[in-house]
Amino acid sequence: MATIDKEFEEKHQKGEVQDVKYIRELNEFWDAYMFALINEIYVGIGINLGLTSKEAYRLAKNKPGKLEKADFFSSVFDKFKKVFNYKIPKFRIEKKLYNKGEPLTPKQWDKFNKTIDDYWKKNTEKITEDMAVKGFFLGKETTDYRREKKPYKNKSLYQVEFDQYGGKMPESLSQVYKQYDFKTAEKRALNTSFSNIATEVTKTNNEIKEAIRQQIQTGIDNNKTSVQIASDLYWEVQKNQNLVNKYTSEALRKNWYRISTTETASVYEAGLLSGYIDEAMESLKDPSRAQYFVFTGGSCKWCLAHQGSLVRLVPAEIVTDTTRDSLKSMGIKDPNTDIAVWPGKNNIGFKETKNVHEWRVCTPAHPYNVATLSPINLETQVYNPKTDRVEERQKKEKYIPQQVDYSFKSPQEVEDRKPVYLESGLVRYNNNIYEAVEPQQYKQKKEEWLNNPQLPIPVDKNSTDYKAIFGNAKRV
Repeated sequence: MATIDKEFEEKHQKGEVQDVKYIRELNEFWDAYMFALINEIYVGIGINLGLTSKEAYRLAKNKPGKLEKADFFSSVFDKFKKVFNYKIPKFRIEKKLYNKGEPLTPKQWDKFNKTIDDYWKKNTEKITEDMAVKGFFLGKETTDYRREKKPYKNKSLYQVEFDQYGGKMPESLSQVYKQYDFKTAEKRALNTSFSNIATEVTKTNNEIKEAIRQQIQTGIDNNKTSVQIASDLYWEVQKNQNLVNKYTSEALRKNWYRISTTETASVYEAGLLSGYIDEAMESLKDPSRAQYFVFTGGSCKWCLAHQGSLVRLVPAEIVTDTTRDSLKSMGIKDPNTDIAVWPGKNNIGFKETKNVHEWRVCTPAHPYNVATLSPINLETQVYNPKTDRVEERQKKEKYIPQQVDYSFKSPQEVEDRKPVYLESGLVRYNNNIYEAVEPQQYKQKKEEWLNNPQLPIPVDKNSTDYKAIFGNAKRV
């Protein structure tokens, strides 16, 4: 992972929002699923330490002091139930971890760790591969949409899944290589992306085991009761409600959000670039085939300063030293740019601080980053810094050509976009989740939603939107 100032990270993590809906939704589901899985492990530990099942789930879902909900798994799972069918099984441990105030023996801890390993592996292996494959294919879909000049940014994950793949979008590497004629370069890019994601999932598993052991051992050392230790597992807060302990479930959840956002963007961008590998290879002999991109998007100071940077795609095979991205260092003389990119290029190991500036132009460039590389034809297109977009060079026309709307909604998609009440009283409408709130609570709820877009979208009960959404919602 690229090194990043902590203050910089906290300031911009909520400012980076993916503008392509289907990849944003893929990350939304993956983040919620993994958090629910982490949550379930901590609930199982809480019950083991003496909490009732109701108390354990209540602690996991609500922030002390404010009783603020940490997340809303059921509504997210309901939103994507026609795309994913993953379940969160209960996690329970028979062997008591508190052991009457005595620390567990190394052998007992080994057995405990194996229990978590088995549960984690069983419930993450398939979805990790699925997320890598789908993220890669969504990148390839974006390349196709761009080439055909079709609108795509507002397409939902459901729409791509069913309209492009008939509800059978690939979910495993073996399925991909059996059904699709992937070139060697594409296989290498997908395998590398999956390997990177799997590594982060394994790291999270190790962090969970370390966190639980650390909290229990600290609690025993401080003569805390089993119930006090259970509470500390979820939240350890000061009077100002700020998290102060990296070993809590909420701290792990925030760290996972960073991982899922960054890795989803990484595999998506790898899939996007893979669609241009043929041109990149041919350009080594025929420079006229060179494929150029412009760095667009991102909201931090670094991204804003690098928007519009021109880069050229090269095959990963010719990159013998991944720490150098100069085209000249690869023996390529290009009059337009000297910056090379390739599928999988990243800033892992590079620093960016007030005094050290090592980051290179790539996507993602840093944690939480959702910037993208937009293809550009240097003869017919230009980069517009005012809009941060690649646009067609202006031509004198006697008339304005009529735009064609290529977006297509199947009958099922139209039906699913209608407002429907969920069990929790929320409403799903246009593949978004809405929550009715009192007028005096609306401002606060809106601020919470802006800080965390995964929360339900608040709707003022006195607004016209409330009548349009909740008034027309069906109860099923």
